Amino acid sequence: MLLNAIRWLRSIFISIPLIVLGTIAAATLGIAASLVMPKSPALDSIKKTWARWILAVAFVSIRVRGRENIASDRTVLYCSNHLSYLDPPALIVALGNPVRFLAKVSLFRVPFLGWAMRREGDIPIEKDHPRAAARSLERAAQAARRGTSFVVFPEGGRSLDGKLQPFLSGAFRLAIEAQVPVVPIGIRGSREALRPGSLLIRGGAVSVVIGEPVATDGLTARDQEALSRRVEQAIQALL
Repeated sequence: MLLNAIRWLRSIFISIPLIVLGTIAAATLGIAASLVMPKSPALDSIKKTWARWILAVAFVSIRVRGRENIASDRTVLYCSNHLSYLDPPALIVALGNPVRFLAKVSLFRVPFLGWAMRREGDIPIEKDHPRAAARSLERAAQAARRGTSFVVFPEGGRSLDGKLQPFLSGAFRLAIEAQVPVVPIGIRGSREALRPGSLLIRGGAVSVVIGEPVATDGLTARDQEALSRRVEQAIQALL
């Protein structure tokens, strides 16, 4: 009881205010940098600093395994399970390389955060509107062909029970159309640090396990479901 009370006080008076202030500051700097220097590496430096800040004020430490599977010299699609709002900053820190996110459209409506996401090239996905989602995936495929690596959460949202949810195969259309490999990632510990629907930030250790790339060379739209199942099995094995 006492530990939980301390965690609640820490969350309300330390973590949450610092997360909000850090996000506003980073978003403002990022938007300004994107207007003045659209292709500057400063954008990614700001994002990495923001991610480290979020994890620090949430009292979260990161453990990474499989760094050798991060492709520094080619474009890839990173696919990860999704347990908590702490997953994106954890992935930004763990991967190191510049990445953009395919994210649900509601995040782009959040003041400052959503504005910065649009400016840096993250792409909103409206999973309830298939035509709009298809157009977004085509935009992402075009960006991937130009060398942009993306992160996607193929479950379509955070898992409420902590178990891996069935995958939406649409995201794998991007990998096939752009002919880029898919890198599976398993995240553990973020749900314990911050559960879905809760403001209680417990903190703790988050493990990011990066698997071996899954090739898409020669695959076509008919292979989309099979690729989805293969990556799902790979992530399940990492967990």
